[in-house]
Amino acid sequence: MLIRGAEVDGAGGVDVRIAGGLIVAVGAGLDRSPGEPALDAHGGALLPGLHDHHVHLRAWAATRWSVRLAGADGPDDFDRRVREAAAVAPPDVWLRGVGWHESTGGPLDRHRLDALTGGRPTRIQHRTGALWILNSAALLLTGAAGSTVAGIERDASGEPTGRLWRADDWLRDRTATVRDPFPVALADLARQAAQWGVTRWTDATPDRDQTETNALAALWTTGLPSAEPHRADAARLGPDRGDAGQAGGAAGDHAEGGLPRLVLMSPPGLSLPDDAVRVTLGPQKLVLDDATLPPVAELAATIRESHAAGSPVAVHCVTAEQLVTLVAAIEEADSTPGDRVEHAGIVPPGYAARLAALGLAVVTNPGFLADRGDAYRRDVPEPERDWLYPVRSLRAAGVPVAAATDAPFGPADPWVAIAAAVDRRTPDGAVLGPDERVTATEALDLFLADPDRPGRRRRIAPGHPADLCLLHTPLAPALAAPSSDYVRAVLS
Repeated sequence: MLIRGAEVDGAGGVDVRIAGGLIVAVGAGLDRSPGEPALDAHGGALLPGLHDHHVHLRAWAATRWSVRLAGADGPDDFDRRVREAAAVAPPDVWLRGVGWHESTGGPLDRHRLDALTGGRPTRIQHRTGALWILNSAALLLTGAAGSTVAGIERDASGEPTGRLWRADDWLRDRTATVRDPFPVALADLARQAAQWGVTRWTDATPDRDQTETNALAALWTTGLPSAEPHRADAARLGPDRGDAGQAGGAAGDHAEGGLPRLVLMSPPGLSLPDDAVRVTLGPQKLVLDDATLPPVAELAATIRESHAAGSPVAVHCVTAEQLVTLVAAIEEADSTPGDRVEHAGIVPPGYAARLAALGLAVVTNPGFLADRGDAYRRDVPEPERDWLYPVRSLRAAGVPVAAATDAPFGPADPWVAIAAAVDRRTPDGAVLGPDERVTATEALDLFLADPDRPGRRRRIAPGHPADLCLLHTPLAPALAAPSSDYVRAVLS
C-alpha cells in the first residue's frame, strides 16, 4: 500500500510505502505501482501504532460480560446493580463484578453477596485487582473450604469469608463455563484498540504457564471469530475522506489486519510454538504486595535466578515501600538490560536517580490520575501526593519511561493517559504533582516507546514494522487537546 501526503516527524507531503508488514520507502512523490492500493492521508499525521505497555487481556476481556461497579453511588446502588445483573445473567456464565471498592460499595463478604445473588455463583473483583469476593455458591463450586491454597481468608471458625487474595490462577481453573467467551471478547477489544490507534499490547499477567502461552499464541496464529478489518470511526470528526475515486480500489479509512502485536510477560523456561506469529516473550513479571513484602535478600535471590535463566524482570511496585524494597534488591542483585518497574505508583525523593543509576526503566500509568485522582487526594498522605505516577522527574534523571493503561484496572483509552500526563488533573479538576507535567509530545512518546528499549521512540522509517496509526489532522492540533477522536485508522 502507498500512503500519500502524510505528515511524518513534522514534515508534510510525505509518502510511505508498506509491503510485507514493513515500511519499505519514505519520501516525497513516490510513484504508485500498477494496482497498488493507495490511501490519501490528507495531511494527517502518520505515527507508529501506539503500544500499550501493560494490560491484562483476560481480565479486560472478562469486563465485557461483567457488571461494572466502579461508579456505584453508595452501597444501595451497588446492591441494585448486583441484584439486577444476577437476575439476567446467562445460565452458563458465572456472574462477575468488577471495580468494587469499599469506599463506594461498602464492606463485602459472602453473606452480603448471598443476599443479593442467591444460589447463582458470583465473584466480585476489588478495584485493585488483588482481591476477589465469592458468594457461598461459588465457594462450594470451587471447593474453597477444603483447599489449602494461600490467599483464602477464613473466619475464626475456619470457614472461608469469601475473600480470596491474589488467587487468580486457582480461581480461573475453577470457573470454567460451558462456552468460552474470551475469543469473541478479545475480538471486541482489538476493534476498540484500533479506534484508539493501538497496534501493540504487552500482557502483564503474572505467573503465566506454558498452557496459557500456547493458547494465546494459537489465537494470534489462527485468528478470531467474526474478525473484521478494524476501522476508526471517522464519522466522529466528519465524513470519510478516503480515496474512493482512485483506480485500483480504495483504502479509505479502513485499518488492515487483526489482533495487535503482543508481548507476553513470561517466567523463564516458557517458549512459543514454532508457528506463532506477531507474539514475542517478554520479561518475568514479579508482584510485590505490602502484606507479603519479601525481605530484600529474598527478592534479590529471585531476581538473580531470573537473570541467570536469561530473563529480565518487570516488578509491580505501587507503593513507596515496594519501590524502596525493589531498589535495594536490585542494588544487591545487579540489574540486566530489560529490567523495569511496573507502575512506580509512588517514587520518593532521590529514587529517580537511584533507578537511573541501576538502568531500570519505568512503565507508568498517568491515566490513574484522571480516573482515581480524587480518591488519591483523600487516601494518600499529603507529602506523597506529588510523588504519584511521576514522569518529568524520572525523565530528567535519565530513567527510560514508557506508559500503559493497565486495562481493565485503569482507563483503557491511552489518549486519556496522554492527556493526564500533560495536565495531571483529577476528575474534580485538582492538579496532583504539577511539577511532573510533561508536554503533549513527550506524553505521546510514552506510548510510542520501544518495549525492549523504553527510552527509544519508534519511528516511521524503512525497515521498521508497518503497524501504523493515521490521524485526521497534523500532529499539533491533535495534541492541543489529546483525544482518540483524532485517530482515523490503524494499519498493521
